[in-house]
Amino acid sequence: MMDSTNACIYVTDPQTDEILFMNQAMKQAFSLEDPEGKLCWQVLQYGQQGRCAFCPVQMLTEDGSAPSCVWEEQNPVTGRTYENYDSLMRWTDGRLVHFHHSTDVTETRRLYQAAMIDELTGALSRRAGKQSLSLLLEKIGGGEPLCVCMLDVNGLKAVNDLHGHAAGDSLLKRVASTVRRMLHGEEFFMRLSGDEFVAVLPGVRQNEATARIQAMLEELSRDRPAFFPEGDAFCYGVIEVRDRIAMQDALARADERMYQQKRRVHIRRAEALLDQPQSRGPSAPFSYDANLLYDALVASTDDYVYVCDMKTGVFRYTSAMVAEFGLPGEVIPNAAAVWGAKVHPHDKRVFLESNQEIIDGRTDVHCVEYRAQNVRGEWLWLRCRGHLQRDESGDPALFAGFITNLGKKNKLDPLTGLFNKFELENDVTQLLDGSTPKPLTFMLLGIDDFKHINSLYDRVFGDEVIRIVAHRLRSLLPPNSTVYRLDGDEFAILMRGSSRTAADQLFRLIRESFSEQQVFDEKKFYCTLSGGCVFAPDNGSSYVELARCASYALEYAKRRGKNRLERYTHEIVAGRRRTLELTELLRESVEHGFENFELYYQPVFNMSRQVIGAEALARWSCAKYGPVSPAEFIPLLEQSGLILPVGRWIFREVLSTCVSWERDMSDLAISINLSYLQLQDESFFPFMLDTVKESGADPRHIVLELTESYLAANMDRVAQLLTDTRRSGIRVAMDDFGTGYSSLGVLKTAPIDIAKIDRTFVKGIQSSTFDSAFLRLVVELCGVLGIDTCLEGVETEDEFDAVRSMSLSYIQGFLLGRPLPAEEFRRSFLLQS
Repeated sequence: MMDSTNACIYVTDPQTDEILFMNQAMKQAFSLEDPEGKLCWQVLQYGQQGRCAFCPVQMLTEDGSAPSCVWEEQNPVTGRTYENYDSLMRWTDGRLVHFHHSTDVTETRRLYQAAMIDELTGALSRRAGKQSLSLLLEKIGGGEPLCVCMLDVNGLKAVNDLHGHAAGDSLLKRVASTVRRMLHGEEFFMRLSGDEFVAVLPGVRQNEATARIQAMLEELSRDRPAFFPEGDAFCYGVIEVRDRIAMQDALARADERMYQQKRRVHIRRAEALLDQPQSRGPSAPFSYDANLLYDALVASTDDYVYVCDMKTGVFRYTSAMVAEFGLPGEVIPNAAAVWGAKVHPHDKRVFLESNQEIIDGRTDVHCVEYRAQNVRGEWLWLRCRGHLQRDESGDPALFAGFITNLGKKNKLDPLTGLFNKFELENDVTQLLDGSTPKPLTFMLLGIDDFKHINSLYDRVFGDEVIRIVAHRLRSLLPPNSTVYRLDGDEFAILMRGSSRTAADQLFRLIRESFSEQQVFDEKKFYCTLSGGCVFAPDNGSSYVELARCASYALEYAKRRGKNRLERYTHEIVAGRRRTLELTELLRESVEHGFENFELYYQPVFNMSRQVIGAEALARWSCAKYGPVSPAEFIPLLEQSGLILPVGRWIFREVLSTCVSWERDMSDLAISINLSYLQLQDESFFPFMLDTVKESGADPRHIVLELTESYLAANMDRVAQLLTDTRRSGIRVAMDDFGTGYSSLGVLKTAPIDIAKIDRTFVKGIQSSTFDSAFLRLVVELCGVLGIDTCLEGVETEDEFDAVRSMSLSYIQGFLLGRPLPAEEFRRSFLLQS
């Protein structure tokens, strides 16, 4: 079992340091063939003449109060970082030995460091900096000062606009480098936002901090690049803290002091402009072409520009707005009706009232927010601002303004710093527009089972996981690619060029990078990604087509087991169409009194091959597709929510069958599988108990089956419900046992009566020592805990013979009985028994 784990494990004699055992994973990691019998410090370190100074063996053997220890090591042989767990244990011959278990955390530490450090400036990230400042403020006291210095870089926007973002980045890095050289000891600084930094100086008084910042400004003023703005490189505010204060309050006070300085800088600049001599000559005539002005405005803003001739009521909209919302053209005579039809029904009243005020002449200013539907069927929040100009007679003449897409205003995703979906659409459109569209690869990625991470911890931690995933994806990209954050847990990668091989290689890197469990903020999580891939122009010639096809491929990848990349094919669309049709047919069956649903029963036997129970299994068929596999229709029931009414129907039907079969066999137990959605339905357990009482069924003859993976992840939430259920007499079984990540550990806390061992352990039991050992271990452990065991999937006499001596409670499989309709089951098993 230790050889099958990925962790590094070895055992030594604590007196001699001789290696007694080393598992395969550690041998491979350290390139060792036969380390047993050698001294650990000779083969696992370089240049050691004796036991390592950091070895925990002496502490473990001398200090009886320390049964184990956890420590971290940078190993010179492998160059990797390990988190080590050391303890003492009894060896096979009874002597006390040193047990060492280590996990490679190199990648985790690198990711943690990447998440904590701002990539551009090398300062602490906003989150890490705030956390460090909070810890310092909690410990403050005793008269020891702490200075918080807030810095705001001047003129960053002007540098970006005039010289480009590369120059702006250079300005930020130059300021950050100067601040870093100023810091000593435990002092640190963080990047609070785009152009704001905070330096934290423990033990420093305000006058000293101010002097150091002034020295920085003087250093930056010397040898300044030509594109640096005139004047000081930044404004600053310094506060000295001596008593405990909230972190946000400290930042607010420093920000207020910085703003006072920034305000004085702006006033001085304005006064300097006013003191410049003004030209007093006659003003030159100025005129411009109205159409050119309109074109210039359209090209210089991301907003939609509109103009209306109030005399005729004709509107003119931009071509971008026509394309986004599917308008009939740029010039529209009946715009109120055309555009009004796009407005969300709930927002129409405020939209019409605001327009009517302009038409009635009650106001010359128009500002209203509402939703409108675009060509993709999405509801976009818009802000419409405009102004009415009147002619010489005071009559309305021209009405013009801007319509802002509120979701598109910011191009960057605030959580990850990646470009958002609007930039993705814009980049795809630019590559595909023109007479010679450029080939590209569009890969849509989704985090697998992300809701489990949110459920296990919370949404705040889920956001951190999304940020970690974003940083790692960006680090894996080839030069010709860009990654974007879309909605929820989805990302997109755009690769210039349409190479199938390059797409496969990139996803292989992604899959390898997310192949191990990770740790963040002392919390462990595991996530993989699925992907859907399309190529232009083969799979589409527009953003809408590519996004739709990639979404189909991603959905297909998740259905096929997740953690995989699927390329779009026409067969995927056919499969999706089948899925949609089956969902609607299932809905029709439910609405028509669960028509075409049927229950089959698979017998459960004791080790003497006597029937002692049955498992109820749902079956469904339809006229168009015939019998449909439960592996296909059960997930559709869960995705659509139909599992709730179907689950209640199954429960009532099983109880009715249970009552009728009690006359044939008084102690027969029937198992019912529950979906995770039923467990999340607060009304299900009261329904279940009421139904049992109304039916007259003996609750001892009912077994509820829940999967191990769900129980392990939701034990805290469902433990009390299951305990109450068992008190009523109903038994609880854990299905698919052995497939989860905490199989043995979950037995300790799970309120269950039966552990149903998954059939994967039966298939190789005659040749697999591990499967056989695992089964014996589980049966013995369950026997100690008072839990019955049922082995599923026994299909041959050889398999039955291999487990006959293992003291299993029950057995189930095609060897002894296949699922049958209720009446056939009664004739074949109950009446014969």
